[in-house]
Amino acid sequence: MHDPQSADRWALMELRHRYMRSVDLRDWDAVAATLAPEMVARYRPDLVTEGADALVAELRARLTDERITVHQLGNPSIEVDGDHATGTWTVSDRTVCTDVGYVVEGASLSTDRYRRDPARGWLISEISYRRFCETSVSLADLPSFRVLATPATGLDLS
Repeated sequence: MHDPQSADRWALMELRHRYMRSVDLRDWDAVAATLAPEMVARYRPDLVTEGADALVAELRARLTDERITVHQLGNPSIEVDGDHATGTWTVSDRTVCTDVGYVVEGASLSTDRYRRDPARGWLISEISYRRFCETSVSLADLPSFRVLATPATGLDLS
Protein backbone atom coordinates (compact mmCIF):
# COMPACT_ATOMS: atom_id res chain seq x y z
CA MET A 1 0.00 0.00 0.00
CA HIS A 2 1.31 3.45 -0.94
CA ASP A 3 1.88 5.88 1.93
CA PRO A 4 1.36 9.43 0.62
CA GLN A 5 3.33 10.81 3.59
CA SER A 6 6.43 8.66 3.04
CA ALA A 7 8.28 11.45 1.19
CA ASP A 8 7.67 13.77 4.15
CA ARG A 9 8.83 11.12 6.62
CA TRP A 10 12.05 10.59 4.64
CA ALA A 11 12.61 14.34 4.45
CA LEU A 12 12.12 14.66 8.22
CA MET A 13 14.51 11.79 8.96
CA GLU A 14 17.12 13.40 6.73
CA LEU A 15 16.55 16.79 8.40
CA ARG A 16 17.05 15.41 11.91
CA HIS A 17 20.15 13.44 10.89
CA ARG A 18 21.56 16.53 9.15
CA TYR A 19 21.05 18.53 12.35
CA MET A 20 22.95 15.98 14.48
CA ARG A 21 25.71 15.53 11.89
CA SER A 22 26.16 19.29 11.64
CA VAL A 23 26.40 19.62 15.43
CA ASP A 24 29.09 16.92 15.55
CA LEU A 25 31.00 18.56 12.70
CA ARG A 26 30.58 22.05 14.21
CA ASP A 27 29.03 23.31 10.98
CA TRP A 28 27.00 26.09 12.58
CA ASP A 29 25.57 27.42 9.31
CA ALA A 30 24.26 23.94 8.49
CA VAL A 31 22.79 23.64 12.01
CA ALA A 32 21.01 26.97 11.56
CA ALA A 33 19.66 25.85 8.19
CA THR A 34 17.73 23.02 9.90
CA LEU A 35 16.02 25.26 12.48
CA ALA A 36 12.88 27.36 12.43
CA PRO A 37 13.68 30.87 13.74
CA GLU A 38 11.21 30.48 16.64
CA MET A 39 12.39 27.00 17.64
CA VAL A 40 12.71 25.87 21.26
CA ALA A 41 15.26 23.38 22.59
CA ARG A 42 14.56 21.62 25.90
CA TYR A 43 17.65 19.58 26.67
CA ARG A 44 16.99 19.48 30.42
CA PRO A 45 14.46 21.18 32.69
CA ASP A 46 17.14 23.75 33.56
CA LEU A 47 18.43 24.12 29.99
CA VAL A 48 15.77 25.60 27.72
CA THR A 49 16.80 27.76 24.78
CA GLU A 50 14.37 29.79 22.69
CA GLY A 51 15.22 30.81 19.15
CA ALA A 52 17.45 29.33 16.46
CA ASP A 53 20.10 32.03 16.78
CA ALA A 54 20.27 31.55 20.55
CA LEU A 55 20.59 27.78 20.20
CA VAL A 56 23.39 28.01 17.63
CA ALA A 57 25.23 30.51 19.84
CA GLU A 58 24.81 28.26 22.88
CA LEU A 59 26.00 25.15 21.05
CA ARG A 60 28.96 27.07 19.63
CA ALA A 61 29.94 28.23 23.15
CA ARG A 62 29.50 24.80 24.79
CA LEU A 63 30.97 22.60 22.06
CA THR A 64 34.50 23.93 21.88
CA ASP A 65 37.42 22.09 20.30
CA GLU A 66 37.91 20.39 23.69
CA ARG A 67 34.46 18.77 23.48
CA ILE A 68 34.24 16.05 20.83
CA THR A 69 30.73 14.72 20.23
CA VAL A 70 29.17 11.81 18.39
CA HIS A 71 25.38 11.45 18.21
CA GLN A 72 23.39 8.55 16.82
CA LEU A 73 19.67 8.55 16.17
CA GLY A 74 17.46 5.52 15.87
CA ASN A 75 13.96 4.09 15.99
CA PRO A 76 12.14 7.08 14.50
CA SER A 77 8.41 7.37 14.86
CA ILE A 78 7.15 10.24 12.71
CA GLU A 79 3.60 11.52 12.38
CA VAL A 80 2.81 14.06 9.65
CA ASP A 81 -0.26 16.28 9.81
CA GLY A 82 -0.23 18.60 6.80
CA ASP A 83 2.54 21.16 7.28
CA HIS A 84 3.31 20.06 10.84
CA ALA A 85 4.86 16.88 12.17
CA THR A 86 6.14 15.24 15.33
CA GLY A 87 8.97 12.78 15.69
CA THR A 88 10.24 10.59 18.47
CA TRP A 89 13.80 9.23 18.35
CA THR A 90 16.21 7.35 20.54
CA VAL A 91 19.47 9.26 20.83
CA SER A 92 22.82 7.84 21.90
CA ASP A 93 25.64 10.27 22.45
CA ARG A 94 29.25 10.36 23.49
CA THR A 95 31.16 13.48 24.48
CA VAL A 96 34.90 13.40 25.04
CA CYS A 97 35.63 16.34 27.32
CA THR A 98 39.38 16.76 27.01
CA ASP A 99 39.20 20.05 28.95
CA VAL A 100 37.92 18.38 32.14
CA GLY A 101 39.20 14.86 31.50
CA TYR A 102 35.98 12.87 31.13
CA VAL A 103 34.08 10.84 28.58
CA VAL A 104 30.31 11.12 29.00
CA GLU A 105 27.89 8.72 27.31
CA GLY A 106 24.15 8.96 27.40
CA ALA A 107 20.86 7.71 26.09
CA SER A 108 17.80 9.87 25.60
CA LEU A 109 14.38 9.95 24.07
CA SER A 110 13.92 12.98 21.83
CA THR A 111 10.48 14.29 20.98
CA ASP A 112 10.61 16.84 18.20
CA ARG A 113 8.19 19.09 16.36
CA TYR A 114 8.64 20.20 12.78
CA ARG A 115 6.95 22.65 10.46
CA ARG A 116 7.06 23.04 6.72
CA ASP A 117 8.26 26.44 5.53
CA PRO A 118 7.15 27.40 1.99
CA ALA A 119 10.65 28.59 1.05
CA ARG A 120 12.94 26.38 3.19
CA GLY A 121 11.05 23.09 3.43
CA TRP A 122 10.85 21.13 6.69
CA LEU A 123 12.41 22.79 9.76
CA ILE A 124 12.86 21.77 13.37
CA SER A 125 10.60 23.87 15.59
CA GLU A 126 11.15 22.03 18.88
CA ILE A 127 13.63 19.54 20.31
CA SER A 128 12.89 18.03 23.70
CA TYR A 129 15.12 15.41 25.35
CA ARG A 130 14.33 13.07 28.21
CA ARG A 131 17.63 11.62 29.42
CA PHE A 132 17.27 8.14 30.87
CA CYS A 133 20.88 7.06 31.20
CA GLU A 134 24.20 8.83 31.57
CA THR A 135 27.61 7.43 32.41
CA SER A 136 31.03 8.99 32.68
CA VAL A 137 34.58 7.80 33.03
CA SER A 138 37.69 9.76 33.81
CA LEU A 139 40.30 9.92 31.07
CA ALA A 140 42.81 9.25 33.87
CA ASP A 141 41.29 5.75 34.09
CA LEU A 142 42.04 5.25 30.39
CA PRO A 143 45.82 5.82 30.22
CA SER A 144 46.11 4.75 26.59
CA PHE A 145 43.28 7.05 25.41
CA ARG A 146 44.39 9.47 22.68
CA VAL A 147 42.47 12.02 20.62
CA LEU A 148 43.75 11.79 17.05
CA ALA A 149 41.31 14.12 15.32
CA THR A 150 38.69 16.75 16.07
CA PRO A 151 36.47 18.81 13.80
CA ALA A 152 38.91 21.70 14.19
CA THR A 153 42.04 19.76 13.17
CA GLY A 154 40.59 18.73 9.85
CA LEU A 155 42.49 15.44 10.03
CA ASP A 156 41.14 12.71 7.81
CA LEU A 157 41.84 9.31 9.34
CA SER A 158 40.07 7.31 6.64
